[in-house]
Amino acid sequence: MDQLNSMRMFVAIADRNSFKAAADDLDISPSVISKHISALESHLGIKLLERNTRHVALTQIGESYLVNCRNILDEVNRFEANLTDRIGHLKGVLRINAPPGFGHRHIAPHLPLFIEQHPDMIIDITTANNNSSNMLFEVDLHIKISEAEVPNDCEMTILAPNRRKLVGSPAYIEKRGMPRTISDLSGHQLIMLESTHHNHGWHFKTADNRTETFRANGSVRMDNGDSMLRTVLNDGGLAMLPTYIVGRHIQSGALVTMLDAQLDESTPVHALWRGNNHRWPKIKAMVEFLRSVYGETPYWDDDSAAGSPAALRASK
Repeated sequence: MDQLNSMRMFVAIADRNSFKAAADDLDISPSVISKHISALESHLGIKLLERNTRHVALTQIGESYLVNCRNILDEVNRFEANLTDRIGHLKGVLRINAPPGFGHRHIAPHLPLFIEQHPDMIIDITTANNNSSNMLFEVDLHIKISEAEVPNDCEMTILAPNRRKLVGSPAYIEKRGMPRTISDLSGHQLIMLESTHHNHGWHFKTADNRTETFRANGSVRMDNGDSMLRTVLNDGGLAMLPTYIVGRHIQSGALVTMLDAQLDESTPVHALWRGNNHRWPKIKAMVEFLRSVYGETPYWDDDSAAGSPAALRASK
């Protein structure tokens, strides 16, 4: 019996309160994880879990064993991380989740360079369900572009700054006029995220340095930034979009910005991971790589970086 592996499975079940969810997280079948737990209980001579078809709960001794398991696995993870740092060689899977618009534009184009540096690593990246509360149990590195709360036993860092800009096409502005004040926006066609999204409040600074929230109310509502971008580029109205989506269109003149001096829209790109993840060396390598690609001023915000290798990769 691989006791360490069985312990990791036990901790995963305790974290998720489910054999199936833990099995999905570990990319194994529920029957395999069930056999490992049965073998672990038989080896220890104790019952760790009370389980039926719909419910899993720790026994009293199982709760004590869980604490010891976490401590032991933390030590093993730290040892493996130190060993990997010493030999300087990374291999195995790293699972990443990112928002579609960011993952497609600013992670995927740079992965060939990362793999060239770490040829024995396997990158498994998804861009769905980015706001799932369980995502940190499903992936190693969770990238979010929102005000991110750090769950217990997790860590977070900022990968890059990110701003939102109010944009429209030159043809639309010529036809409908440039809004000069916040109140002017009510007379424009506004393109918004679907009505349940939190980004309907557009934030502007007032003359006395307060923040004023404009409640956008448009007749065109979409579920992602890429759809909004296509509509704006085709003269459909005004939209508030992150610069990682519209930066190069602003640089090319395909879109123009407005009310820049008053806008107060900034939410950094965050990276989150579980503190006890045994893949920490690979997480660290990816975080440091992406930070080096983006820099203090990301290429999507820097007019002078339009011809840089990173910007050229992202433009393909």
